[in-house]
Amino acid sequence: MSDQQLSFTGERLHGENVLFGVDLIRHRAAYAYAIDQARSRDARRVMEIGSGTGYGTAELAEAGLEVYAVDRVMPDKGARHPRVGFVRGDAAAIPVVPDAFDLVVSFQVIEHLEDPMPYVASIAHMTKPGGMAIITTPNITQSDRENPFHLHEYTAEELTALLGTHFEEVEMLGVSATPEAMLYFDERLRRIRRIVRLDPLGLRKTLPRGIIDRLFAMFAVVVRRGIQQSDGLPQVALEDFPIEPAHDRCLDLLAVCRRPRGGRQAP
Repeated sequence: MSDQQLSFTGERLHGENVLFGVDLIRHRAAYAYAIDQARSRDARRVMEIGSGTGYGTAELAEAGLEVYAVDRVMPDKGARHPRVGFVRGDAAAIPVVPDAFDLVVSFQVIEHLEDPMPYVASIAHMTKPGGMAIITTPNITQSDRENPFHLHEYTAEELTALLGTHFEEVEMLGVSATPEAMLYFDERLRRIRRIVRLDPLGLRKTLPRGIIDRLFAMFAVVVRRGIQQSDGLPQVALEDFPIEPAHDRCLDLLAVCRRPRGGRQAP
């Protein structure tokens, strides 16, 4: 296990980066929802697929859940909670016992996958028959569509159909935002589109991938710093990102998946 910190990409969230604080709380809303669901269903054993920097994994553990987490990289050193079993591995090939977890969560992962089917199958494989899986991904109707790390972004209908291949029940919700919080995301999108207009031919997409990634990270900071300097970053809380039935203005899609296909029946 290496103690090397995860590199800043402009896409992966680090808790200490104040410029990305609003984005972090937006994603923490999904973890808060997962914790509420676990408590209401008396779920104890949780797997997180794609734990990233580990900030949300630690929140799951602090809620008293038995948490295991897998990612291709280890989390930030400060987020390695002592009650979390971190495993480095591929999300689509996790060697776990079938039906092992009451709750499986995977937030902001599926959009990174060229072929999501093995990943979805793996989630269904490890979910108990009476358990659930919660999956989030950016809502394409609110996306700037400029993130080079996102290989495919989804509509609610498309994601429902995909997850339905391995779960008999898929409830499509979304992470929404209060009007005050939404002003920040609308302004962020406006600034990104203004930058993109400087390259009407899309030449940026023909650059070497390493340069594309560095430019994305740089402009992610530029956009947020511009908002900070002109309008100030808004003061938001988890309550500013309610979970509600999916609609076009939701920032993220949040799918609640039940009754995995191909497994034994719940008692």
